[in-house]
Amino acid sequence: MENSGSLTGHILAQGWADTPAERSRNTRVVIVLIAALGLLVAISVLVVLLANDAMDSLVGSVLNG
Repeated sequence: MENSGSLTGHILAQGWADTPAERSRNTRVVIVLIAALGLLVAISVLVVLLANDAMDSLVGSVLNG
């Protein structure tokens, strides 16, 4: 810890205390972003499969007339 009384030392000393908490927060943010991306991909695959089935039935009924 900086005890020189300078403003620069005070600012630098404040930055050291936040470093471990910041890493933990960044890890949590990365995990949440990965989970959100996985959920988005799963929903997208579901929409594509449902749209494919709907288009197949629509086109099949038009062609079979």
